[in-house]
Amino acid sequence: MANPAVEIVVETRRCHQVVSILSRESVLAVDCEGIALGVEGPMTLLQICTYSGDVYLFDVQENKKLFSEGHLKIVLESDEILKFGVTLQNVFDTQVADTVLEEHKGRLLVSSLDLQALCQKYSSCKKVSAYKDQIKIQYSKKEGCFWAKRPLTDEMKSVAVGDVRALIPEVFETQKRLIENNVLQEKFHKRVSRTVKFYIDDEVRKQRFQRKIDIVNEIIDSIDKRWDADNTFSDISNDSDEFEALKEIEYTEAGKKSAFINRLKTESIMSDLNELDDNITRGERNYEIKWITFSSLTKLCDHPNATVSRLAKDVKYKLKDIKSEEIGEKYGIEAELRHLTKCEKDVLRSLNIKDTDDQRFSKNVERLYWLLTKHDIDNNCEKLIKKGDEFTMATWYYERIISYVERGAHVPILFKQSAVAFKKQLDKTFGQDVVPPSPLL
Repeated sequence: MANPAVEIVVETRRCHQVVSILSRESVLAVDCEGIALGVEGPMTLLQICTYSGDVYLFDVQENKKLFSEGHLKIVLESDEILKFGVTLQNVFDTQVADTVLEEHKGRLLVSSLDLQALCQKYSSCKKVSAYKDQIKIQYSKKEGCFWAKRPLTDEMKSVAVGDVRALIPEVFETQKRLIENNVLQEKFHKRVSRTVKFYIDDEVRKQRFQRKIDIVNEIIDSIDKRWDADNTFSDISNDSDEFEALKEIEYTEAGKKSAFINRLKTESIMSDLNELDDNITRGERNYEIKWITFSSLTKLCDHPNATVSRLAKDVKYKLKDIKSEEIGEKYGIEAELRHLTKCEKDVLRSLNIKDTDDQRFSKNVERLYWLLTKHDIDNNCEKLIKKGDEFTMATWYYERIISYVERGAHVPILFKQSAVAFKKQLDKTFGQDVVPPSPLL
């Protein structure tokens, strides 16, 4: 039996031929790579794997016509071919499958598993590329546009191929069998449908968030009623609904529940802060932890517990320094705002660079800071025009806008034009030099 093939597809004509081959398949594994993939981040590579293990790497960065003229879109939207790995038409979503199966066992809150964990749970062998962790460090810490590099290196191809081959056929067949054996097909298909809509329907998104909040509150109330008040957070298994709920609930909401719940939440926060602080201190390459983001650190700086607040401020400053250096190294002059992660944008917003010659930061960081700040000002100006006197803005942000207007030639010209236009619109709406009302907390 011949070894499964790997082919990079760039030419539209060849793509058309490959689509004809793929159209005869009943099951395909699909994944993609890109730069800060999400609502804005561009896809640069699409991987499709057949049931027999043949993998086609469609270079959609080099040839965007592959979707239309290459007929690639036809395969992705076909109702006749079952696809899994991403949310498309006729999908078998492996993450959703795991969630449904865990809920059948009694779980209420199920964390998403990464590819390696899915393989370990539902297959007998490790198939993910040996280069995966190394490549992740490369694109998350060192090269923001890593997946835009051409030609593809052997390591890049190995990871791209491994991400689709890892799921087919064993993970897929195991999950499919378990779903059928437990008569979960209807629940699974409904959940997949809602997952697809989650990315395109604001109402579905709101419903899912509210459902999660309701479940978290249900679990927290159960802890409050049933648990001994002497229990500590360290007593809780990290593979439990109680653990997930205490991580998910906001500390402000935990404080409203009871002194017991408030203590458990505080212990949970301290555990996360200490872990992140230790990772940073040891110089770990993968220092991030799931439950602490840069924006959450900002909120924790105002925590009523002095120990939490002090540690959060300390960790935030350390993380800001590390992330600023990473951004300077990771992105070049060609980087766009859509290439940045949410965390990187949050860090840039916190810098408060004074002028175009601020020696504290690299030129790359400085350029991205001004681009992002101008983008935020333009967005706020649009909101102001739309909402009129119902627009709200924090006082500190208004003062920052004023300082930008007064800085003369020390800020980029296009940026200052945006700041001046925003100030004029504020004066027109609220009166000369009147500070808009602050948002309710």
